[in-house]
Amino acid sequence: MACAKQAKKSKKTLIAIPSWMEWKVLFPHIPYKATVQNPHPLSANADASCVGIGLVDFASGLSRLIYTQKYNRIILAGVAGALPESGLSSGDIVRVDEECAGDIGYWNEDAFRPYFKRPHIDKATPLKLAPESIAKLPGVRGISVNTMTASKQALEFRARFFKAKVEAMEGATAFVIANAFGIQIFEVRTISNFTGDLDESKWNLKQSLKTLQQQILNPILEGK
Repeated sequence: MACAKQAKKSKKTLIAIPSWMEWKVLFPHIPYKATVQNPHPLSANADASCVGIGLVDFASGLSRLIYTQKYNRIILAGVAGALPESGLSSGDIVRVDEECAGDIGYWNEDAFRPYFKRPHIDKATPLKLAPESIAKLPGVRGISVNTMTASKQALEFRARFFKAKVEAMEGATAFVIANAFGIQIFEVRTISNFTGDLDESKWNLKQSLKTLQQQILNPILEGK
């Protein structure tokens, strides 16, 4: 609990970027390696770190950062895939208000079966505490998975069962850890692709991240 108390007294924000691919677009002149051990200062009140891909690596990196640094707010920023019937388009930016672990279960006769009858939902920090650029975004529910899939049946099930619009790989971990330590947590995602499309050469990765940087991250660093 000591870490939680220290973090609450801090006035510093961590911009948590999951992957080196996202980092190299957002911060091309800053080496991403070792930023979990030594977060890169973006301003007097904000650091950035390339935390790790997927639920496990992100959990490890974020836990270390919380333990060794003092943050009162974490902003997870990166790309996501739009799930079926989401109504989202490539390049859209959303605020993820709720997260679910999306692949806890098993496959049986080519169908995915969740272990739980209802989705377990973790929530972001209340919107009234969000930076202005994040507060104005449309809010959605997301799911976090360790394995992307091209199975139409699985993707339609995830969208229907979880009532989610976006899929990524780290949000559920970020919400659970930040909430456990009493740290504000917000997640913003830009749509780089549609779930099921595993050909990364077709993803709108670079432009969607540049838009996220200009519209969301830069205003935060400017104190807006």
